[in-house]
Amino acid sequence: MSIQEKQLSKNGKSVTYYYPVISTYRINKKKTPLWGPGYLRKTEAKRKEQNMQLRLDELLRHDVTLYKNLDIGKILTSDIPIQKLLRTIPTSSEFKALRNRWLETRITKDINTAERDETYCSIYLSVFDDMKIENIDAEMVQKWVNLLTQKYAPKTVNLAFNLLSQIMDYAISPLHILEENPCRENIARPVNKTKGIDSQKYWSEDELKHFITHPYTKEDSYYFMYVVNSTFGMRPGEVCGISVYDLTLSGDTNLITLNHGLDKKNRLTDLKNSGAQRTLRIPDSLIQLFKDQICKSDLLRSPNDNYRFLFLLNDGSSINPDTYCQHFQRLIARINAASPKMQLKPITPYGLRHTFATLSLLKGVHIKAVAEAMGDAVETVMRNYAHILEQMTNNSLELMSAITIPDASVSEEQ
Repeated sequence: MSIQEKQLSKNGKSVTYYYPVISTYRINKKKTPLWGPGYLRKTEAKRKEQNMQLRLDELLRHDVTLYKNLDIGKILTSDIPIQKLLRTIPTSSEFKALRNRWLETRITKDINTAERDETYCSIYLSVFDDMKIENIDAEMVQKWVNLLTQKYAPKTVNLAFNLLSQIMDYAISPLHILEENPCRENIARPVNKTKGIDSQKYWSEDELKHFITHPYTKEDSYYFMYVVNSTFGMRPGEVCGISVYDLTLSGDTNLITLNHGLDKKNRLTDLKNSGAQRTLRIPDSLIQLFKDQICKSDLLRSPNDNYRFLFLLNDGSSINPDTYCQHFQRLIARINAASPKMQLKPITPYGLRHTFATLSLLKGVHIKAVAEAMGDAVETVMRNYAHILEQMTNNSLELMSAITIPDASVSEEQ
């Protein structure tokens, strides 16, 4: 910023004019600075210079690439509020340009959420890409939802719909392209499944024993992963992300501390929440298995690896949750083909976590202990396993009634 002086002739006399000058390079990449109006007083020029700089900073907070014929000089030197000026400037309203700008400017919880939403936009919302956003109406949105519902799960359709609605809101404010969001009309959407764990997503005690003790499982290279997943109720990404450094195996102190997870792209991530970072005691029966697994992974691991994963593929690379899941489901199919009398439900590794919670609660483990082991809040466990807690309550009432009215069962028999 600077104040420039110019000598001009006025009524035959030489007069000094003061001009506020600022750089607009951050917006238009022009090296030539912008000159404001001239003033007879230097203090007035300085005041205008400060005002122009403040307006420049405010303009930088807007997505100016969406505006056509943007006259930066007029915006910075005017006294009209910037928002009001921008409303009078035509904008590029192609849906693809708007959704891309929305993805770039918004703030997400983590990189995984941003990548997921970008994928959803490119797959499910691309049908609108070549359209003007103001031409997308409620009827069109409803037809789009209906088509998605025929092919995808309710959760997928609703997430895609929510992203579309957020982009429409972005076009309303701050861009002022739309006045109303068509997604807020009476759009019929598929109903998500209610909270709670479906019985098809976890195993009974007999099913778990059948799987863990089956010869195919015991000879499988992922065998100890299944044991750890089932014993500790971990999330699949947590199992894949265990490091040798997370283990303490010394005398009476045998602990595993969960610090990181591994995502589908083989990247280490922070765990789901602060409670998910937890330290658990290793049962005595698993100590030698952990030691054997460390020796096995040390043989497979490259000496240059900085992060010593506990579980590795034969080529020494880490095992991501998708690979783990696919291998697990292939093993279930193989066991079912060989054991027609005992058919395992085709659950995912996350089902082993649900199995841990369900069996623990049914065996009377306190819900707070179950929640701490799983790295979840008690409220989450209560919400997802309400059907199990209801069964436990009924069992408790039956036990108490047998104590308070001991002769009831006898009289019924008579």
